[in-house]
Amino acid sequence: MVACGGQDTSTNDTTTATTEETTNTDAETAVDTDMAKGDMMGIMHQNMEEMQNIRTQMTGDPDYDFAQMMTHHHKGAVRMADEELANGTDMKMKEMAQKTKETNQADIQKLQDFMSKHKPATGDTATTMKMVRPMMSMMGQMHQQDMSGMNTDQNFAQMMVHHHQMGNEMSKEFLKMAKTEEMKQMAQKTIDQQTKEIKELKAWQQQ
Repeated sequence: MVACGGQDTSTNDTTTATTEETTNTDAETAVDTDMAKGDMMGIMHQNMEEMQNIRTQMTGDPDYDFAQMMTHHHKGAVRMADEELANGTDMKMKEMAQKTKETNQADIQKLQDFMSKHKPATGDTATTMKMVRPMMSMMGQMHQQDMSGMNTDQNFAQMMVHHHQMGNEMSKEFLKMAKTEEMKQMAQKTIDQQTKEIKELKAWQQQ
């Protein structure tokens, strides 16, 4: 279809779809080939697989779809926290892991409560899928890192930085289309809290 100014919008749509498909394929390849890089990386990849699979359950309602995706995102954080608590040795990282687990479990409950009472409105799933794109792009880049020499504490810190950055990007994208005040507040809380934790994790890494 040709829009005003003679621009072929169908070509643009095809290019966007192709780019997104390529990005998804790259990330999926990372999931398949990099599981051996450590338990934390494996947990992150499991989390990403779950969030990729949720694409088939997208409703087009931005608030409902955000709640679905953020629930799985937080579950990934809980799994990584459990790994750190079980096998980590650094007290600072173990304290952060315990805090992460408690905070994310509480948020998961709030998100599930929202989904149970919020009937999703029919919408354009292509719009809500925009929340996933930054995360998929970051995942495609992350798998190139060599984490083979890191211990559990170092793995936890590095993976949580990536995890939080992905969550922040997803939340920022959601806020552009958010409808309900409850989910707007949840998204902003996620950004504020995870930004603070990223700073703490990076400060620990530089010690």
